[in-house]
Amino acid sequence: MGKLTTVELDDDIMEYINLSIKKGKFRHLKEFVNYCLKLATIYTIDEWDVDKGMFYIHPCRVTLIPSDALSSLMKYIPEKSRSEAIEAMSSCLKPRLRFFRLSPRNPEHIPKILELLTLHGLGRFTLHDNETIEVSYPVLPGEIVKELLESLLEVKMEVLEATKAACIFKILK
Repeated sequence: MGKLTTVELDDDIMEYINLSIKKGKFRHLKEFVNYCLKLATIYTIDEWDVDKGMFYIHPCRVTLIPSDALSSLMKYIPEKSRSEAIEAMSSCLKPRLRFFRLSPRNPEHIPKILELLTLHGLGRFTLHDNETIEVSYPVLPGEIVKELLESLLEVKMEVLEATKAACIFKILK
């Protein structure tokens, strides 16, 4: 059972919330607040230092970079250094799995791990038929997404499709 409380919200914040509700993004104030609190918990926002512009999710520093700029930057990583870059990303994400008590060895945790990757802004990760993973709107090139998934899920994967809008991978048994 939840807790009933009263909160006074600033007018500009209420204006934003009401606009989101009007656009159909949320049905009501409670849904908006619960969504925000879920994100605050997932991203450990209580540990962020907004005044310094330093936002951390455990060992990861959060920043906003235009997706085109990120893709351009990825092109400058030499092929021989790519595994180091993937390992760096993986070592940032693995503590998040431990934080949420998720193990790639547990098949029931795979959808939750993919949801976490989605919530971390890497694209929309969807598991189909327990052996196919679709990544819509990936923020990274398909080959890097594949290698990152292989590292996090401790599996080998085959690329079934790779476009700018989506990548589809088959988990090899």
